[in-house]
Parts: sequence; structure tokens; C-alpha cells
Amino acid sequence: MPSKTKILFFCRSVAGVMFIVSAVLKFLSVDSFELFIYGLDWFSLSVSSFLVRALLFTEMSLGVCLVTGLYGKLASRLSAALLIFFSVYLIYLAITGKSDNCHCFGDFVEMKPLVSMAKNLLLGLLLFLGWNLEDWKSRWRPALLAVVLVGSLFFAFVLKAPYGFGMKSVGYSSDDFEKLTIQYPELKQEGRQILAFVSTGCKHCKMAARKLDITLRRTQLQDDPVHWFVIGDSVRFQKFLEETEVDPHRYDFIPASFFLKITNGTLPLILLTEDGNVSKVMSNATFNENDIVEFVKE
Repeated sequence: MPSKTKILFFCRSVAGVMFIVSAVLKFLSVDSFELFIYGLDWFSLSVSSFLVRALLFTEMSLGVCLVTGLYGKLASRLSAALLIFFSVYLIYLAITGKSDNCHCFGDFVEMKPLVSMAKNLLLGLLLFLGWNLEDWKSRWRPALLAVVLVGSLFFAFVLKAPYGFGMKSVGYSSDDFEKLTIQYPELKQEGRQILAFVSTGCKHCKMAARKLDITLRRTQLQDDPVHWFVIGDSVRFQKFLEETEVDPHRYDFIPASFFLKITNGTLPLILLTEDGNVSKVMSNATFNENDIVEFVKE
């Protein structure tokens, strides 16, 4: 391989490695990225989750093809189209001030939209330099491409399934909930309430809190229907609120032992109650924004 060709192949490979790194870092903080997309108010939570996984699949498969030269020309052109799409999206974020972190590298490397635009320009230059490199020739190319695509699908959709897949029913202790209503008689009042049981140190509780907050913000309610029951102290709860950007109107700290009896060990637990009676039970994994919206709007 001539020296010039080696340099151009190296440039294209660097672009491919960047796509792979981007996919891996997004995957490692995929819940946050899902909530970021959901928070744009463009898609439902389930659609946001699927689109995030589709992006992980695309970045991983293109990255591997760029690095190996497997259908390299096609991969270069598809990668350039993806960069153009990303750049338009970043321009939108910059104009609307949607985020300090565009999540191009997940939560691990914070990038503002304009900085990420510069990164895209660099990647575009690397792709341009390797634009006309010959593909890797092999009679096994179709089979190898199938392996890359299946592996990327497994990475994006199986290692951590999208929201809504594999949902399980969630239970709670009705007897212990009745004891809670004795301590907090307002839980028996007429009307509809959302009771959120969370722990300040629980990652899944933080995710559920963000989902609940974003969903309720979309409904533009004047009154906050959520009553938070919390394990932890006030300092840790304040940090929890800062991380989730939730502004609770009603919350109470309850003993961990009593909390776990009510929730049957489920963290978090969300109860939808009407006139003091539980009508729906959810966790982070079974969160359904449509049920929430219908519940608070009816």
C-alpha cells in the first residue's frame, strides 16, 4: 500500500473510531440520552428510546465499516449524510438554547452544540480525505457485512432493550399503603393524585422522576398532582432535585423499612390514586406517559 494511501486510510479510520467511541459512550449513558431526546418534546418516550437505539446501531456499524474498509466508499457517504443531519440538529439546539450538552458523547464528555459542530467539521474533513479509497476486496464481504450489522443490532437493541420491551407487572402492599394513608390523611381526599416513592441514591428513581416531570410539564397543569415519598435526608434529596431538575410541591421523608414494605422492594414506585384508591401502579421500567397524561387530564 503506497504511503499516501496509508495516510488517507488512517484518516478514514480515525473518523470510524470516533463513530464507534460516540456509540459506546452514548450506550453507557443511554438513559440520560433518551430523556434528553424525550425532553425536546418531539417524540413520545417509546419513540425516543427506539430512535436512540437506531442511532447507536448506525454509528457502530458505520464506524466498523470505516475502520475496516468494508464497503468503505458507501460507509463514507452515509457517514457524511449523518454528519449533515447532526449538524442541522446542532444548529437547532444552538438557536433554541436547548442544552449545554448535546450528548454527542453521552454524559462522559460534555459538548456544547457549537463545539460539537467543530468536531463534525473535523470528521467531515477526515471523511473527505478518504472519500475515494478503494473498498476492501473479498468474496466474504457480504457475509462480513451481515456479521457487522447483526453485531451492531445486538449492541444497540439487545444489550439494553429499548423502553417498553420486556415490561413486568409491578406490585405494592395494599395493607401498608393503608397504614400510610392513616399517617397522611390527605392521601384519602377526593380527586386524583400521583404518589412517587423514590430513593435519593437510586439511579432508576432519578430516571423515573425526570420522565414524570417531563410528561407533566407537557400537560401544562397549573397544579402539581405529585406527592413524593422519599428515602434519604434533606441534603441528598436536594442533590437529587438538582440532578433531576424536579421542583416538588409536596414531599415527605419516610423510614426505609416502612418504604420497602409499601413498595415490596420496588424502586421507584409510582401510584396513581383516585379518591384515595390506587388505580395504576408503575415503576421506571413500566412507566407509561399516555397513562399519566390521561389520568391527570380526565
